[in-house]
Amino acid sequence: MKKRLLSVTLALVMTLALLAGCGAGGGQTPGGSTPSGGQDGGAGDIKTGGTVIIGQSAEPITLNPDGKTDGSMDIIAQNVFSRLLKTNNNEEIILDLATGYTVSEDGLTYTFTLPENVKFHDGEPLTSDDVRFTFETILEQQCFAATSLANLESVTCPDDYTAVFQLRQMDARFLSSLAYNGVYILPRHVYEGQDWMGDDSMQTPVGTGPFKFSDWQKGVSITLERNPDFFRGPDLPYLDGVIYSYIADANTAMQSFYNGELDVLGIIAPSSELENMLSNSALVNFKTIYPSRFYLCFDMTRAPFDDLNFRLAVAHAINADDIVNRAMGHIGQKATTYVTPLYAWACNTDPEAAVPAYDLDKAKSYMEQTGLTKDAEGFYLHMEMDTYNYEPFPDMSQVIKSQLAEIGIDVKINMLEYAAWDEKVAQRKDYDVTLYGGYQGPDVAAISEFVGTGGMFNFGSYSNPKVDELLAQGAGQPTNELRAPCYKELQAVLAQDVPIILISEWLGYSPAYSYVKNHPYSDEAVGECAYAEYTYCWLDN
Repeated sequence: MKKRLLSVTLALVMTLALLAGCGAGGGQTPGGSTPSGGQDGGAGDIKTGGTVIIGQSAEPITLNPDGKTDGSMDIIAQNVFSRLLKTNNNEEIILDLATGYTVSEDGLTYTFTLPENVKFHDGEPLTSDDVRFTFETILEQQCFAATSLANLESVTCPDDYTAVFQLRQMDARFLSSLAYNGVYILPRHVYEGQDWMGDDSMQTPVGTGPFKFSDWQKGVSITLERNPDFFRGPDLPYLDGVIYSYIADANTAMQSFYNGELDVLGIIAPSSELENMLSNSALVNFKTIYPSRFYLCFDMTRAPFDDLNFRLAVAHAINADDIVNRAMGHIGQKATTYVTPLYAWACNTDPEAAVPAYDLDKAKSYMEQTGLTKDAEGFYLHMEMDTYNYEPFPDMSQVIKSQLAEIGIDVKINMLEYAAWDEKVAQRKDYDVTLYGGYQGPDVAAISEFVGTGGMFNFGSYSNPKVDELLAQGAGQPTNELRAPCYKELQAVLAQDVPIILISEWLGYSPAYSYVKNHPYSDEAVGECAYAEYTYCWLDN
């Protein structure tokens, strides 16, 4: 647990060191040892059986893991499906389904090999044709990952256990795109002919992961059961099952956790409870620095949100330190650069390229330049802010509301279930401003999804040809040294345009009872697992 017990600064340094070592592609192999024993992982012999119960705040929108933007489904997908590659909790790219891969000298051809012993949960064998089908369908139906795969020209299958990806141009983010969510390998014989972007594209998912889908009680829980034919070996997974228990209210979830009804608190705890959790000897609190960030985003297709003066007014009115201190407890750290500091090599620390700093006088001055006039109540504008109804968004929203009132903006807060937020903001883009959280990894090029034209998280419809040009240049360079100038110039452009307002980095705590061994964030499992994968978890109770 060294990394998680050190200061934020040292943790950043260590994470960067790890990231620096995984930039090259070619021929990695999975870890050869099975996680076991040790601090926070649990000393002694591994016990098999049992079911881990995980508290979650939001249900999936759909059970197709490659369709829509759906973080709630991705948590489940990591245990039901497999990708060619995946990222562990050190943000390293490791093998998942693939047994290895090679990259051509020109960086345009990636050849992946597959094992011959993999079966889908319905007993049918996995072949390279399923890989081809998955990626062709993602592109054809413009699914979640389509924008990050824009340079993919074709997938061919020389034989049943080889898949060859041909790119149109070099793309430094390609491997990270394959390791991210929305690229789970789906069986052609089950998913062919379905509308993957439809809410009901698949209600009985079939994958190759360590657990099989069992049951979904809407509004209550999703249950997974052990896959006895899991390709990583007959002993894995150790658990008989995983249950995701859906509890929207954070205080209710905390009470269930303390009552022993949950083994893992998979939601963000209220900041008022964090000190209690950290001092509770029955718990293990896994602290992790994510490349995940909290943002404000406007609908820039209409006034006044298309006015730079207005966005600058809001940006300078936002006191990130105040938001972190009052609403986020131990899980926030003020954001100062448009690129996450986990990618220090790409960060532009020049003040001219920084996230606009809190300055109330500047904010009021920019507001006066918008041409808006105050109404009888003293407000320039009444607007709605859509966000999620789970921690820390309710508290953050209230602080933001009070800060914007200082410059004459009245904010009505709409607290939405994730599915309702996705439909309103992400799909229909029917909103004024939204407060949301987004994962900016596992490569710096992921910023393209937030600010690139047509990016999957570009909810504000921001488009700047210069930004798109710099994003393409950054993704097309073979080394970080050559990529860095592109991303540093990009941040200078973003500082001028202010398409999004960054508030905070996310320092996450994942509390679990100490009898939960080899938790995905434990040192014993972290090198092998995706962030929510329970392949190696076991219960010592």
